[in-house]
Amino acid sequence: MDTHTLLHFPGSLLSERNMVASYDIEQGCTYPSLSPLTHGAVLNYARQPFQLDFAAVHTLTLVNGMGVTLGDSVIGIEVLHYLRQRYPDLRVRVLRPARCADFVEQLYRLALDSGIIDVLAYLPQPLPEPAPQDVYIDMGNQLFRDDFATLDMHDFFYRHTGIDEKPVPDAAKQNRWLRRVDLRPSERLAPEYVLFCPEASTALRAIPPRFHQTLVERLHQRFRLPVLGFGNVEYSHYHNITQRCQDTLSFIAAIARANFLYTADSSALHIAAGFGVPTRALFNAIPPALRARYYPACDSVWTGTKATEALHQSHDPRTLRAVEESIARLMQNGEL
Repeated sequence: MDTHTLLHFPGSLLSERNMVASYDIEQGCTYPSLSPLTHGAVLNYARQPFQLDFAAVHTLTLVNGMGVTLGDSVIGIEVLHYLRQRYPDLRVRVLRPARCADFVEQLYRLALDSGIIDVLAYLPQPLPEPAPQDVYIDMGNQLFRDDFATLDMHDFFYRHTGIDEKPVPDAAKQNRWLRRVDLRPSERLAPEYVLFCPEASTALRAIPPRFHQTLVERLHQRFRLPVLGFGNVEYSHYHNITQRCQDTLSFIAAIARANFLYTADSSALHIAAGFGVPTRALFNAIPPALRARYYPACDSVWTGTKATEALHQSHDPRTLRAVEESIARLMQNGEL
């Protein structure tokens, strides 16, 4: 199997007898040999669907859990929070890619400090030895799993962790685990404010810069509060707080304390849901039902096109221009 095919395998990889992350390979790690991780002691829902009785599990190890972006990780950790609440004696071990951005890894350290994760370690790690009460689940490369594009992300993570997602209450799909994070060390930015977070992990999902000033003006006129945000906007009642939010804890706190959040399909949306912050989110690509279905405080607006419905990213100028035109029409009609 060539390297390109391996990097698109819906799971983690194996180098000799060590489990490795394809993301680390994309970031420059090299290994002497590579093959798909298809070991019998490691479950992978994409290869063979399964459900688990966690009452009989002593230690759960997530291989490559729970994603390489902040938003995916916020959602994935919610599943671990659910398990810890239902099975207090369950021990949770998470094996992470070694080369993820530090702001993502800070989130896992917050989950560790909050008692949701017991052990946080990094790949490569040796294949497990058989143990009847220990379970290994491969969560690697979720982007290349068939149902990632058809399920709400919470339902996806529950299902691929061996949990039937249908009976899980909506409250366990709202990222409330974030309320266990101690926000007190983080600076309070203002007594009251609206927060503007237009960026996303891909240009396709972000709010294009040409609309930022108009949106900020509208937010101030609506709420009569200062508008804080990320990035430069020329407006007298706007304050760029990028330099004041240099770590993940301060970013979470800025969202949690906001009166209102205006954002793209981004990690900010998922963090706001955890604290019940009223939110408007623009969805340029993935439909809102796959991202914000369980967020009662989120007003989701579809701003994409037929061509973008199934796209996770695109740098095609025509696609990005079509999204801008769609947003411009909605802005003109007063719908944003």
